[in-house]
Amino acid sequence: MNLIDLAVLPEKRREILLLIERKPGSFEEIKSLLDITSASLRLHINKLLDSGLLEEKRGEYKLSCMSIPIIENLKGLLDSLAFFEENMGYWKKHDLTPVPDFLLRKLEDLGRFELIESDASHMFEIPQVIIGHLRTSGEIFAFFSCLHPEIPLLYSGFAKTGLKLSLCVTEPIAERLFNDFPIETKILLETENTKLFVCSRKVNLPVFIVTDRFMAILFFQNSGKLSIQLIICFEDGALHWGKELYRYYEEFSESLRSRDLKDCGNLKPAEV
Repeated sequence: MNLIDLAVLPEKRREILLLIERKPGSFEEIKSLLDITSASLRLHINKLLDSGLLEEKRGEYKLSCMSIPIIENLKGLLDSLAFFEENMGYWKKHDLTPVPDFLLRKLEDLGRFELIESDASHMFEIPQVIIGHLRTSGEIFAFFSCLHPEIPLLYSGFAKTGLKLSLCVTEPIAERLFNDFPIETKILLETENTKLFVCSRKVNLPVFIVTDRFMAILFFQNSGKLSIQLIICFEDGALHWGKELYRYYEEFSESLRSRDLKDCGNLKPAEV
């Protein structure tokens, strides 16, 4: 069997390899854990022995040294396929271009997630579940290229409580903050536990939040419309992935604390 064919192995043969990877065993032990006849199992095992993927010693079957990295990559492929297949309808409809390639390759790190969908009567409200998780977080990293009118008051309130905040916004959003929400923006700029960054790039990512408790992200649809489905996840892998995404955009941003506000045109804060 050509090793390239491993990617399209029959499901049962993959199942045998992954089972033995977890726990080497005898023919009878392997058969007892699979829904398979003895003849069929013997056929699959002989094929895997011939390919060099399995070894047999004193009646026990185990992975060969060569197959260990191959199986590890196969597991990654299967995990990726399962991740996308579970929510294929969502991924097909949404624009993932704001996610850099190195994080797209690890998108399955999000693990299992929930989709929070806004109905027509709550279309213009921040979901209460998000506000609840934010209030119980110890630190918050957030990116905005769209600004909900409740955001400045909400986050300036967090800043006054001593919560660690790092906010990154696009230039149009920074302009809106200074012009339309000068009091809240002044609080964000003057609070020691808060960092405010302005990203000069045009980023097609409406809202992205990661804390020490959860991660939430909102994409645009491929049509350009704002999605009504917000992803929220809680696994450690998702939190690590989210912080990497935030750091990625922070690298292209400038801290307003170190910025000469007099040279920022419309970004100059209003008198309060």
